[in-house]
Amino acid sequence: MTPVGVVAAVLAAVFYGVTPACARRSIRLLGFARANVWRLAVALVVVGALAWTVGRGVGDQAATFALAGAIGFGLGGFAMFRALPLLGAPLSSLVIETTAAVVAGVLAWVWFADPVSPLAATFSLVILAGVVIGVLPYVRPVERHTRLRLGLLFVILAALAQALGGVLSRRALIATQKAAGRGVTVSSSFEFVFSAAFDRLVGGLAVALALLALAAVLSRRADWARASLTPAARGPERGAVWTSPDALHSRVLPDRPWFWVGANALFGPILGVTSMVWALQFLQPGVAQAIAALAPLIAIPSARWIEGYRPPARFAVGVVVAVVGLAGLALS
Repeated sequence: MTPVGVVAAVLAAVFYGVTPACARRSIRLLGFARANVWRLAVALVVVGALAWTVGRGVGDQAATFALAGAIGFGLGGFAMFRALPLLGAPLSSLVIETTAAVVAGVLAWVWFADPVSPLAATFSLVILAGVVIGVLPYVRPVERHTRLRLGLLFVILAALAQALGGVLSRRALIATQKAAGRGVTVSSSFEFVFSAAFDRLVGGLAVALALLALAAVLSRRADWARASLTPAARGPERGAVWTSPDALHSRVLPDRPWFWVGANALFGPILGVTSMVWALQFLQPGVAQAIAALAPLIAIPSARWIEGYRPPARFAVGVVVAVVGLAGLALS
């Protein structure tokens, strides 16, 4: 297993772990459609500057990367943002990351013969098992919650979109490297990373803007459209699963929309997705997603600090199991 790819995927997991709690705050202040658009717009400016200075501007596979972003960022981000007020950060992140890992691994293998070795697949499943053990206690209090079914529908859609976006990115990265006539190295990898991330953001922002416009047009006729434009702190998402009364009025960090939009953009599409694109240059999508699935274990302590969650009793056990799987994967 390529050490650089593992490090990049671990970084993606760290950034993804912080993202849901930041997204949850921005949703409460702006509504999930606007929050999704603004985080992508901020990220596009930052990553675009890097793409045109450090990277290659618009890459050779720009259309494929844009499609990956439209699916992963645009549709997937919208579905994830819709699910967060319903299920909370830990459960949403758990279902999205673990499901995306399995789907991405199988899809890349079947679609363009990018297989996973039995040993890598085993350790990837150990990581996922540790994530489930550590976060599963959060699921039980909401098994009969009326919003659970709708929330799970959106997180499954987000997981499928994230998996497909990752697989498309991996395929485009391989094609880009072949067109350049050389294999990817640590020194040359950033030449492709920022351009690929920029192209993905262009596609994602286009879809997010289209969904925002559609919601604005239908806001008087459709409940989902009206909810997508309503800040959850004042609208129909108030009292969502796992949101404690203290979380709604936390004064630990400023409750300003642009603070949380900026934090969401920084840890999500700027650092998190760029790290994932970096990892996909070296790792099969299923393996990269399995490592990134550590995000829910990271989301729990970050959410505790930001939103008042308390880690479950089995959290430490899950962390140990996941770290064993990660170590085995890194050494395989």
